[in-house]
Amino acid sequence: MTTALLRPSVGYCADVTRLRELRSLHASRGTDGPAAVTEGLTLRHREVMLTGARPEELVDLGADLDEVISRFPTWPDLRLLRTTVALELHRPDLARAALDAVPGLVDRPPGRVLAADIAQFTGDYATARAGYLRAAREDPGWGTTARLAALAVATGNIDEAERRYAEAEEDVTAKQMRAFAWIRVQRGDLALALEDPDGAKRRYSDAYRAYPGWWYVTAHRAALDAAVGRTDRAARRYRQVLAEVDRPEFREALGVVLAADGDADGAAACQAAAVTAYTRSVARGEVHYLHHLAAFHADVRPHPSAAIAWARQDVALRRSGSTLSLLAWCLFRGGRTAEALTVLDEAFALGAGDPLLQARAREIRAAAAEGS
Repeated sequence: MTTALLRPSVGYCADVTRLRELRSLHASRGTDGPAAVTEGLTLRHREVMLTGARPEELVDLGADLDEVISRFPTWPDLRLLRTTVALELHRPDLARAALDAVPGLVDRPPGRVLAADIAQFTGDYATARAGYLRAAREDPGWGTTARLAALAVATGNIDEAERRYAEAEEDVTAKQMRAFAWIRVQRGDLALALEDPDGAKRRYSDAYRAYPGWWYVTAHRAALDAAVGRTDRAARRYRQVLAEVDRPEFREALGVVLAADGDADGAAACQAAAVTAYTRSVARGEVHYLHHLAAFHADVRPHPSAAIAWARQDVALRRSGSTLSLLAWCLFRGGRTAEALTVLDEAFALGAGDPLLQARAREIRAAAAEGS
């Protein structure tokens, strides 16, 4: 086990307090040059991501970034931050535009990594791999190694993923315990996807010990509890998360475990609140909840035509393994197995092969074989 688990933990609450102190100190200086403005927006982004990554806060941050960029259009770090925020909101078009706005930005390691992020997000896995590998040679670090691990998961190379996640953990310093916890959560998610709940539990527990109090770890522990039928514990943990981060996907997840526990009224209230938030987001022109709407109407409250429509909208934005996998599943759930098989073929032709895609493919192909 990595020595990171032997280091003293600081924890989520202390980091939030420190980050807010830094933001307050920065604001008190009152400088408005490009470097100072970028530093302030970067600190704000760090706080948004640490305290919940709420899409509405990212949308507001993106708008403020656009205003600042209009004043300092060639400042590289502003464009890099704008690219990051655009991807977090599932807008690869805006991310690409931000990255291309400054000549030569993609030829520097941070820009090269973000270009690879865009490629992976849109299903161009070969380009993503080449970009990450080159960036890792030019400026090695745990972040790029973890990205290579995530790419390996997306393309079905599980042994490589485990190896690279382990390498990333070893590159984390004593001051980066949140990074260590984040990597452990990714490894827990992978274990759960591979039907190893005990392995997932160990990794999530490691993450919580390394960085106590973080809602992000609690949410993944809740998902594990739900997956193995510990609905009471899952509901308790989801409520803890919602007390800190009231995001609709967590409310939907709470509704699912309440339904499994026999609380139909509580489940219906949670699900209604989640869908209302999703649809209001789409009505504002946002796209980050399209896949949630598709999955909800495929599995939680079946409405095949709605599920397929939402999934197609997501695929129109990015034809990746994950979006095609969900579209295939929605088609299958709607009784359109032949179309689902065609979409699966397209996903695998991209080079995708993550565990969820593989599991869906097995079920869809088995059903097709039985019906032939």
